[in-house]
Amino acid sequence: MPERYTRRRMTDRKDGRRLRTVSPIFQLSPFAVRTPADAACSFTDSADAANLEAWLRSRRQEGTENMSLLHVIIAAYVRTLALRPAMNRFVAGRFIYARSGIDIVLSSGGSGTPDATSMSVNVRFQPSDTVYDVYRKINARVDNLKADQSADRLERLASTLVKTPRFVLRFVMSVMRWLDYHGWLRDSLTEKSPYHGSALITDEGSFHLPPVHHSLNSTGALPVTLSVGRIRGALELDKAGQLTERKYIDYAVTYDGRIADSAYVGSAFRYFRYFLMNPDALETAPERVVEDAL
Repeated sequence: MPERYTRRRMTDRKDGRRLRTVSPIFQLSPFAVRTPADAACSFTDSADAANLEAWLRSRRQEGTENMSLLHVIIAAYVRTLALRPAMNRFVAGRFIYARSGIDIVLSSGGSGTPDATSMSVNVRFQPSDTVYDVYRKINARVDNLKADQSADRLERLASTLVKTPRFVLRFVMSVMRWLDYHGWLRDSLTEKSPYHGSALITDEGSFHLPPVHHSLNSTGALPVTLSVGRIRGALELDKAGQLTERKYIDYAVTYDGRIADSAYVGSAFRYFRYFLMNPDALETAPERVVEDAL
């Protein structure tokens, strides 16, 4: 990163630097539209999955047995952020920040029973990561989580908090929101929080579901949710008028409209769609990494 981007300045946060050269309209938008829920925009799209399925089969045969669709989805989004860094912005304390890293929150559902609990995992990536880097980091993070007892401690802490009187719980949460508003929340909390990161990514297809539009929470700083459904087949007419079977992967996106305009978001997800359709492009590091504004 250039020196001017790494120097800490007043009003910068530990997890991001405040953007000062973006359009005044964007700088005013957090004051006019105060919560991510009010600024939420959403859309659905699909990509041809023929090359993606063939690529996954070939990589598994070559020895990367646990390579899954989710690894490719995350690698495609990481590469998208390397080329369209404004999608890695977030709003906090009425200011717009460029996140200092690529932090992906992975959400995993429970066992499907009424008392099942969901689990989230935060993984840090670099803009230059390839799909194999993503594969190794996710697997290593999951292995560390299984061996780490901090998740149990966090569960015990949550169990203790919910047993306290409501006014105590409300006070604790208000203090945490106030600290987060000013960027003073401890790293040990934000690094494990499902409400802080570059994006929340869920694989709904593993539960045989279509993509779901997840909401943006008013707590934390999470600008994008990306939900991916199962690969589906479709019968279509080709140019010769013959009935042909095609494969598609559907995904749903919800994003904070205060971080970028629709044209920018559209260009970002054109890249995302391209990488899903051409996963071999993710096997090497990007030729360039675009920096966000000052």
